[in-house]
Amino acid sequence: MKLDNNYKVVSDSVGTILTFQCERTREKDGKEVPYTFKDHWYFVSVEQALRKYLELKVNGCEDVKQCLDRIEEVKQIILNLK
Repeated sequence: MKLDNNYKVVSDSVGTILTFQCERTREKDGKEVPYTFKDHWYFVSVEQALRKYLELKVNGCEDVKQCLDRIEEVKQIILNLK
């Protein structure tokens, strides 16, 4: 299930994986070169993966209003999953 442009949830008979992927740049031999950054979190259930997704999306909010707005945004994403 694709959650947004960077996150997706994949389930199989063993468990559930929350995956993050984005394009970034890093310095190599004095030049900025693009690369694909990836991160994975492993869970027993989809619910656990979605809770982690919410945690990651709320992380970095600077005030309560921004946090509440982000929670509502994530709630809408989850409700609209197919």
